[in-house]
Amino acid sequence: MSIAVVGVACCHCTELPTEVGEHVGYHWDDSEARLCGGTVPTVDRFLEAVGGYYGWAPDELGPGVEYLWYEELAVNTCSWFGSFSCQISNMNRPTVLSDDPINTHELAHASRGGHGPKLLGYPAFINEAFASRWSSAVIEYGQPFLTSPEFLSAAELRAALEVTNPNKLDYGLAFTWWVALESTYGPNKMAEFIVELDGVTSATGVERALRRVFGISLAESAALAESLPLASVDDPACELDGLPTFTWTGRPLVVERSDAHCDDGDIMNMGHDHTGWLFALELPDTRSDYYVNLTLPPGVDPATKAMYLVECHGELEFGNPFPYNVAFADTKVQSGPWRLRGRQVGHLSTDMNPDGAVVLPRVVFERVLTDADRPMPP
Repeated sequence: MSIAVVGVACCHCTELPTEVGEHVGYHWDDSEARLCGGTVPTVDRFLEAVGGYYGWAPDELGPGVEYLWYEELAVNTCSWFGSFSCQISNMNRPTVLSDDPINTHELAHASRGGHGPKLLGYPAFINEAFASRWSSAVIEYGQPFLTSPEFLSAAELRAALEVTNPNKLDYGLAFTWWVALESTYGPNKMAEFIVELDGVTSATGVERALRRVFGISLAESAALAESLPLASVDDPACELDGLPTFTWTGRPLVVERSDAHCDDGDIMNMGHDHTGWLFALELPDTRSDYYVNLTLPPGVDPATKAMYLVECHGELEFGNPFPYNVAFADTKVQSGPWRLRGRQVGHLSTDMNPDGAVVLPRVVFERVLTDADRPMPP
C-alpha cells in the first residue's frame, strides 16, 4: 500500500499548479482554493525555524519537502492512517498531503529530526513526540499541546516505543517525554540525540541513544517526564524570523495591516477561504493588564475576524491550561483585560473576499492604569 500511495502522490504533483520555495515545492488544488502570497514563504520560514532551533543551517535541513494542499487526495490517502493529513516518502523526498494549507505537525515530520513515516521503521512514539512539539497553534488554527502531569512507567514507556501504529499512541504523553528531555538538556544536546536516533527501530535502540547522549536510562527518562508538572512550550511561531514587530512606547499600541490582499507576500492561507497575518509584540518585561480592542471599517461583517496571541517565554510555562489569548471583532464576545509581558507572537485572521481582498481587524492595546500611574494629591 505504501508504494502505491507514493505513486499516486507523485502523479498528482505533475497535474497541480506549483510554487517552488526555498525548501518546499508547494502544490495545490486551484479549483478549490486560491493560494495566498505568504503561504509558501511561511512554510520555508517554519522549516528553517525547526532546524535553526537545533543549530542546523538552512542548507543542512536535508532534502526539500513536497507539500500537497489537496483535500480529495489527502482524504483518500491519509484516511488509511486515520487522518486527513499525513507525511509519506516519495523518492527519498518527504511529502506532506493535507487538507490544511499549512499543517505544521506534518511539516515537522518532514523536517530533519522528524525522521519521516513509520514505514522506515522509526519508533512512532518519538516521531509523534517531535511533531507534536513543533505543532503551531499560531500558524494554523489549533490548541497548544500541554504536558501530562501523569506519565508512563518505565515498562509502559518501553512498550510505547515498540508501537508501530501512531493511532494507538497518546500524543500528549509523547510530547511530555520530549519536552522533559529538551527542557533538561537543551536544544544542542537534543540535536545530538536526533542524530544518534538515526536508524533506531526499537526501545533498546532508543535507550542506547539516551545513554550515549544524556547518560541516562530509559527508566530515568520516564522519571524526568513523570516529574514535569502541567506545562507548555513556546509556540513554534516564536522562532520565526522577520515578523513585523510592534513595540510598546507607553502610548496605546496599534497593530494594523490595512489594504491587504491574498496575493501579498505576508498574507497566508489558514483554510480554503480563511487567511491570516503573523506579527509580534514587544511589551515591557513587567506583567501588566491591557485592554484589547478590535475594530473594523463600517459595514464589514465581524463574524470571522479575530486575533490569537501567545507569549514567548523562552522557557516552560507552568500551571496555565490556556497559554494563549483570543479576541474577536464581534463586540458581543469581546474579552476582558489581558495580563501580558515581554515578547508576544500572534495572528490576525479573517475570511477572504471572492476577489482576494482581505479585511483584517485593527487592534489597539492600551495599558490599564493603576494607582501608581495616577498623580499624588498635593
